[in-house]
Amino acid sequence: MTMLPDLFSFAYVPNWYIQLDELAALALPEPWRFRDPDYSTKNPDNPILERYIHSIFKKQVIDYNTAKRRETTADQLHVENEFVCFHTGLYTRRYKAIYGCFDRNKRKDSLLDWYFRGFADEMAPCLKYVNPLPQKPHYDMAQYGVNYNPEWPIRVNIDHILGDPENFSRLPESVRDAKNLPLLLETAVELARRWAVVEPSIVVPQGYQGRVQYLLPVCLTDMENPDLAMTLTVMDGYYLGNTCLTLEMAYLNARLLARPAAAWLTELVA
Repeated sequence: MTMLPDLFSFAYVPNWYIQLDELAALALPEPWRFRDPDYSTKNPDNPILERYIHSIFKKQVIDYNTAKRRETTADQLHVENEFVCFHTGLYTRRYKAIYGCFDRNKRKDSLLDWYFRGFADEMAPCLKYVNPLPQKPHYDMAQYGVNYNPEWPIRVNIDHILGDPENFSRLPESVRDAKNLPLLLETAVELARRWAVVEPSIVVPQGYQGRVQYLLPVCLTDMENPDLAMTLTVMDGYYLGNTCLTLEMAYLNARLLARPAAAWLTELVA
């Protein structure tokens, strides 16, 4: 059975923002909005949580659909005739796992197969007979070790970053017309690499297409404040910098793995 990876295409979801508020109250306390957001959103209270749940559900469904062995699909989704659930990757204050739960959709005004009933911890009555429970979202660790190696060189794909409209638009406006922009970007990444040698904790892992990459803070206009993040893909003895992200994008991607602890990301949220 192939599942649709978009939550709203998979199920009828009533009172979505109320559901998110209840999830925020159920989970360990965490800031779920940006202090000074780049863009306004329909959900001003917990837009980070909303993006997180959509992304985690999509990942779990894709992993379910592409599992090589059918017996392992229960790791991502528990699917019965009348009930589906998935692990959100979040936990209660008593460190109980939180699940998203669905019933069969019986609404006559909706053609979707499933109805989202809400979020619940592992002790909820609706999960009493589910065994085993789905596992926490899993990302394949980097091929050459779990931890970032600050001694590895970084090769920056300058032509791609400056030639791609999306990447280029993420650069600070004040430097986009600089004649020495390629050199400026290369130098900023090298300085960030040296910073990480002294302080490895500034490098943050992110989830991307089911695998782990790293995020390196890059300062282009102010040596004390990063302007963007460079994504680092693990190669054979070096890292490839192929994409730059806004700081908010970096936070959202990093949160898929864990709550970020690096100051250059935590200062973004309130």
